[in-house]
Amino acid sequence: MIKLNRAPKPDFLTDEKVGELTDEFKKKSTSVWNNESIKEPLLNSSYGKCSYCECDLTEESKYMEVEHFEDKKHNPDKVVLWENLLPSCKKCNGAKGTHDVIAHPILNPYIQDPKEHLSIRYFRMRGLTKIGRESIDVVGLNNQERLVLKRFEIGSQIAESIEIAWERHATYKSNGRTQSKNRLISLVEGILLECQPKAIYAATTATVVITDTKLSELIEVMKSEDTWNEDLEELYNNAKSLVLQNT
Repeated sequence: MIKLNRAPKPDFLTDEKVGELTDEFKKKSTSVWNNESIKEPLLNSSYGKCSYCECDLTEESKYMEVEHFEDKKHNPDKVVLWENLLPSCKKCNGAKGTHDVIAHPILNPYIQDPKEHLSIRYFRMRGLTKIGRESIDVVGLNNQERLVLKRFEIGSQIAESIEIAWERHATYKSNGRTQSKNRLISLVEGILLECQPKAIYAATTATVVITDTKLSELIEVMKSEDTWNEDLEELYNNAKSLVLQNT
């Protein structure tokens, strides 16, 4: 989970339209929020990911659900209140269900910064605060099959990529060719691109990458050899801003 910025309320949701849709929901229990004028800006605001687990909602096998932070069953007046809507995957939305976020608060990534409440250790999320712990349990952020194993796969892939990066560095050092240098830079750039806010599972990937000592050593070597550049530095700093504590 990463900090998100809420998009401006869609022009579609005028006060009149909000009142109309709210009344329709109360009378007919219609899914009045299932409208592209609502769903599209929500999805864009989370980079096409679930706002909780960061899975890709644009994959064929997944689809976005409009999640009501204050649940619609007990808060019918907020079914199309823009500030109450989040993009979510079916698994996270279903796990949260009708949880009372007022009595038992959980993270709203559009309001709180998750890295102040969550840490990661052995690919499992840990709560740094009561809200963090509640969020892990309510949304299922430590579901073994769906998320913990996925984080392990990410860590394994990153470790392999870093090993290959060191091999490419050795090749460049041995032949000094521009082609070899560019292949090294391209791979490191690719690793860092997987840690950007728009990437799936960005919080996990950024934490694994930025805290990896072998990559840190390679970066220092690249800086000393003038193969590090401003673009890589920008990507690195963006990734660093997403890192969770590894405790």
